[in-house]
Amino acid sequence: MTDLSVQSGMTDPAASAAQTRLTADTQSFLKLLTTQLSNQDPLAPVDPTQFVSQLAQFSSVEQAVQSNSRLAEVLSELRASGDRMDLSYIGREVEVADTRVALTEDGASARYLVPDGAQRVEVRILDMEGKTVRTIQGSTVAGIKDLEWDGRTDSGTQAETGIYRVEIGAFDKDGKQLETQITVTDKVRRVVRQDGKTLFQLNGGQVVTRDQIVSAG
Repeated sequence: MTDLSVQSGMTDPAASAAQTRLTADTQSFLKLLTTQLSNQDPLAPVDPTQFVSQLAQFSSVEQAVQSNSRLAEVLSELRASGDRMDLSYIGREVEVADTRVALTEDGASARYLVPDGAQRVEVRILDMEGKTVRTIQGSTVAGIKDLEWDGRTDSGTQAETGIYRVEIGAFDKDGKQLETQITVTDKVRRVVRQDGKTLFQLNGGQVVTRDQIVSAG
């Protein structure tokens, strides 16, 4: 895992290697061409069209490598620009599409969507092992609803602080489950790169991707 704040001036190793190979191949080609010209039979010179063909082929390869090198530079600049934008999220409050909530001493909060036609809405809070610790009957009125959990379990005890998962079950009059969505709001504490992806670590401990960010303050 790499902290984006320490990344700068990175170059594409493949483009650099290709450029080095092209330089070496150019020198080899010129030596071969010079040797060929020096050793040709004056009474039966090599057909000049062969030289033209060879030069054209080598020129095409050279242009392709140079184009790839320039493209790599453009991609590297775009990546650096994207990294700078990602770093701007640090300290900002973001709303993310995620089912994980952080329970602190002040409780935990989230928002969920109640779809049209819902006749029964059940909110379940589970620990990270998948065990249900609290079940709450939610509103059936369509729209975005706030979920506030004080940390109390179904047995009345206080749950330990940490990360929990929220599940929303919304059902119509026929008992068919409807599609819903859960979002969590928190501040970004750190931005890192892992396996080519940018990850945002929230104050509560959740780690989310850029695609999960719904809005930012």
